Amino acid sequence: MLIGMVFVFSFLGLLIVGIHLIARFCEAFPGETAEPSAHLKGPSANLSRNNQAVQPGIDGNVIAAISAAIHTHRQNSKK
Repeated sequence: MLIGMVFVFSFLGLLIVGIHLIARFCEAFPGETAEPSAHLKGPSANLSRNNQAVQPGIDGNVIAAISAAIHTHRQNSKK
C-alpha cells in the first residue's frame, strides 16, 4: 500500500510540474491569435429561422439533427 501511495503521489507531483512548465513555455512563446472571420452586421446577422445562432461552415442538416436529438431527449426526460 505504501508503494502504491508513493507512486501516485510522485505521478501527481510530476503532472503538476509538467503543467507549470507547459504554462511557462506558452507564456514565453505565445501563438498567433485567431481573429473572427465574419463580423456581425446586426444582432440577427447569424440567426436561423428558429432564432438559433448558426456558424458559417456548419451544415443545416447537422443543426437540424442536433436540434431533433435535444428535443427528443427533453421529451423523454419529462417522463
